[in-house]
This record gives sequence, structure tokens and C-alpha cells, in this order.
Amino acid sequence: MSKLILEYLTITDRDIPVITCYPEGGRNLPLVLINHGTTGSAEGMLWFETRLANEGFFCVNIDALWHGSRSDGKLFERLEPAVYKKNYLDMLLSMAKDMSAIIDFYEGNDLVNTQKVGMTGISQGGYVAFMTMTKDSRITAAAPMIGSPDLEDKYGNSPEWDELSDDVKAYVLEHSPLRNFEKMFPTALLVQASTEDTVVPIGGIRRLHEKLEPLYEACPEQYKFIEYPDIGHDCTREMQDEAVLWLSQKLKQETR
Repeated sequence: MSKLILEYLTITDRDIPVITCYPEGGRNLPLVLINHGTTGSAEGMLWFETRLANEGFFCVNIDALWHGSRSDGKLFERLEPAVYKKNYLDMLLSMAKDMSAIIDFYEGNDLVNTQKVGMTGISQGGYVAFMTMTKDSRITAAAPMIGSPDLEDKYGNSPEWDELSDDVKAYVLEHSPLRNFEKMFPTALLVQASTEDTVVPIGGIRRLHEKLEPLYEACPEQYKFIEYPDIGHDCTREMQDEAVLWLSQKLKQETR
């Protein structure tokens, strides 16, 4: 196991707070973007980041908007049911822009191979991965865990669809990753979900599977969907193992 270099930085003109971790002496390493769940922080994902860095990746672990070192103490106010859908989508779109800015930032850096970009995340971090795949075609491989592409669904603290204003409905329909599923192809995509998850319902994830399975028919090795029975909103060790294996396999192949 190589010695790891861990750095706390603020990068890009968007002033994104990140924790980077990579093997000492590494060069031209695949880039892996890591995103935490709601109310979490980059520091809370260090355990997973160091594991991925030990696989030979240059990892960038990001504090989400309104979280971690970006917190202004108003997160729970922003996630009240009446404003949840709009604010959550605002956050996801901002985070997708952050992901693109980070890739841009590392282009030309000898440490990093931005032709091989992976993404993973838990819960909200999975939502960020789905959103980014529909906004930036440079994502080579992704392994979202217990997150959903369906922003029309009821998740977290969100109200029922019928309770939303027409403006918010239109905003969600325009940007929901499920409505833009074609843009995920040909990213090597591993999706993992829990059948008994009451925070992030599996219905929207299954709807994505129905759409993606025929899209990946010509390259089935590039797509995998795993359902875990009798598990709630929990990212298990098995899910973590599958995500690490997927990213290792797909990012260490020849560039697509």
C-alpha cells in the first residue's frame, strides 16, 4: 500500500472546498469525484476516499453547497417541504457545475488523467452523480449508491408532486436526470438501490433501469443494476465493495 497524500484545498473560480487524496509518486491517475449525502460533509467521506485512493485514483472529495465548510446554518430551513424541491434542484445543478469546474481545473495537471473520470456518492451524492452525467459527457464511469435519477418522485423531505407549483414542476421536468436518461450513455454505470428505502424510493431507479437496459443492449458490460432486498436507506459494505470494483475495472481500461 502506497503512502497517501491528503490535502484540504479550495479550488476553481467557484471556490469549491475539497479534500484531495492520491498515492505519493502517482502520475496520470484517473480522477474520481466523491459526493456525500444530505447533512454530511467531505470529511465524513474520508474513509471511502482513502480506500479509493489506495486503488490508484486521484480522489476529489467535495463539500456540497450549504454543507460542511460551505454551511451558513440555513440547510434545514432550505429543506422545509414547501421549498424542498426547488432548493434541492438548485443545489444539484450547482453541484453539477462544480463537478465540471473541477474536471476543467485538473486538465493539464501531470497528476491527473481527465480522460478517465469517475464519480461516486451516497444518497444525495448519488443524485449529484446522476445529474452530472446528464450535464457533462466527460464522466467515464459512475457508481451512485442509494440515490435516484427521478426528481419527480417524493424523496427526502419533499412534498407530493401535486402540491408543487406549475413553475417548480416545469423546472423539475426540464432537469430531472430520468427525463434526460439518454445523456447517461455511454458512461459505464453501476446503479445500486435498496428495496425497502423509504428516504429514496426505488421506483424511480427501477424506471431508469427500464430505460437504460435497452440503451446499453449493445454493450451490456457497461451497465449494471443491483437491488438489495430488505435494506433501508443504508450504504452497506457490499455496495461499497461493488462501487470500488466497478470504478477500478472501468477506469483502468483503455480510455473509451
